[in-house]
Amino acid sequence: MHQNIHELIPFNTACEEFIAGKYILADMKIASILRIIANDEKIKNIISSAIEDYDFAKAFENASKEYDTGFKLVLPTNENEIIAFVYNLLYRFNSKMLDFYDFIARYYKVEGEASGKEFYNFANAIIIPFRDAINDIYSKRHVIVDTDDYQTNYYNKIMSTIRVIANDIDNLKLKMNEKEEFTMLLNSLYLASEKNDKKLVYSLMIALDYFTRVNKKIRTTYLALEECFS
Repeated sequence: MHQNIHELIPFNTACEEFIAGKYILADMKIASILRIIANDEKIKNIISSAIEDYDFAKAFENASKEYDTGFKLVLPTNENEIIAFVYNLLYRFNSKMLDFYDFIARYYKVEGEASGKEFYNFANAIIIPFRDAINDIYSKRHVIVDTDDYQTNYYNKIMSTIRVIANDIDNLKLKMNEKEEFTMLLNSLYLASEKNDKKLVYSLMIALDYFTRVNKKIRTTYLALEECFS
């Protein structure tokens, strides 16, 4: 069951409106979900991580199963793969690379049932797992803090981890400009943590996520900082 995290209310509402929506309005509901994703940096960050180097064509081939009763689509079980798969699917529907109505008639048709049943089956098999995976990964990455003690605890963990990274920075063998940018981000994160500035800490974590995905040899440093939120 997904948590209705305050920051995710617009995204969750868009998903729920799709699930409760009508067959003929599916295009508008898909566009609404994608629009909210495009306007939310944290969700975009989660999706960017999931779709990096993702081969949708291969994943779709693996997910598409043919049975005596027709075709069925079987989602992967890994949350990042669910996110990558469904996002790619929604993007293709929205850009008309795939026709939504033909798609659900092929994969979600129930013999003898009306077309609305296809829509219902798609929503439950695709949109709900996508919504829940986004919520789960978001809650792990962006801890919503309720008490001063807990805030101080994870800010202290961040500062301690930054000190360890800074002491070892020469061994990371970064180019001079990379080292300067990385050091600037770490220093800014350290100062934000000292001030218990939650919004700035999250923004800098997003920046570090992007930076270390481009500079893969230091990706483990971001992952170490991410663990401070556990």
